[in-house]
Amino acid sequence: MYSSTERLYYTEAYRRTFTAGVAAVVPGAAGRPAGVVLDRTAFYPTSGGQPHDTGTLAGLPVIDVMDEGDDVLHILGGPGAAAVAVGADVEGTIDWRRRFDHMQQHTAQHVLSAAFLRVLGAETVSVHLGDSSTLDLELSSLAPEDARRVEEAVNQVVFENRPVTARFVEASEADALGLRRPARRTGALRVVEVEEYDRSACGGTHVRGTAEIGPVLLRRSERTRGRTRVEFLAGWRALEDYRRKHALIAEWSARLTVGEREVGEALDRLASAAQERERALTDARRRLVGYEAGERLAAAASGGGVAAAGDLVIMKLEVPQREVDELRLLLREMTARGRCVVLAGIVETGRVFFARSSGDGPDLAAVLGRACRAAGGRGGGSAEFAQGAVPPGEAVTRALAVAEQEVRGA
Repeated sequence: MYSSTERLYYTEAYRRTFTAGVAAVVPGAAGRPAGVVLDRTAFYPTSGGQPHDTGTLAGLPVIDVMDEGDDVLHILGGPGAAAVAVGADVEGTIDWRRRFDHMQQHTAQHVLSAAFLRVLGAETVSVHLGDSSTLDLELSSLAPEDARRVEEAVNQVVFENRPVTARFVEASEADALGLRRPARRTGALRVVEVEEYDRSACGGTHVRGTAEIGPVLLRRSERTRGRTRVEFLAGWRALEDYRRKHALIAEWSARLTVGEREVGEALDRLASAAQERERALTDARRRLVGYEAGERLAAAASGGGVAAAGDLVIMKLEVPQREVDELRLLLREMTARGRCVVLAGIVETGRVFFARSSGDGPDLAAVLGRACRAAGGRGGGSAEFAQGAVPPGEAVTRALAVAEQEVRGA
């Protein structure tokens, strides 16, 4: 009688195909496809931070694998999933590229956790192995030189090709083995050992020797909740990362006509020159806006403006597409040079800006609020500067007209 799923990956992590009997079929529910339980399986279920395997079962795609107590549930995709019957023998095939990638990342994590403990005295609190592999460490921060020391220690273990083995022991015997972290389970315990470097209780899949991990790269670190999270790459992932970065450096080396080791300095020079040009452009733009402000005020003084009270001048500006920061600067320049109210709008975007000189004058936040509502928009601000938005086009003209009438009558 069937009792529980035999987990072949515990002892045969390199097994790519297997045959098993269907012990149970679980109908799909709540949008989940149908699943099957086998009497034995080589598929690894999501557990301990390691993602599940994928592949095929009876020719159907295996899209998820989950622990269900003593059983392993295989979630199948495709319309033929309902045809799998209890008692049938099925063939399973593991997506080997995905499996071996996870084996590399998981074994690298064991060695990394041991290295952080040995080199920096930092314990691993949690692990996540997926598209991005990370360790959360009991470490307030990680200095670049310390990261380099750990990275070198790990790759030294990789180059030594130390054997990686797994065995089952009773939990009561585990303490005597010197596990990196105390076991929290009772009964049989699976212990994974990197020879003379790390012993950990773990149910995951691992390579046979550390050389198969391939290069290990600490990609970056960040502080999170008082700890340090380290992202790492191992094996093929590290090689692909190297290829991308090498191609980038080679491309910029050719563009800048410098050696690859000189790319950093050349980019620094390029960035400094760009910053200087940007500062010069900003200064020139500020001066041009200042000239424009003066010219608009002069035109208003000669009859282009409307006196609302005393020497207060009201101006409407309907401008084509223009940078918002530049328009704000124009309004600041104009209101600083003469006693005026400027009602401006960008026709293409529907953005409106009202500004006035400091001192007595209309409350532009209130004026803009009413003008925007009349044109199907909204906005707010202060008595001297307010901004909002209305639909593009004709609504801008309508909002400015409403505001002008109100300011003129204030």
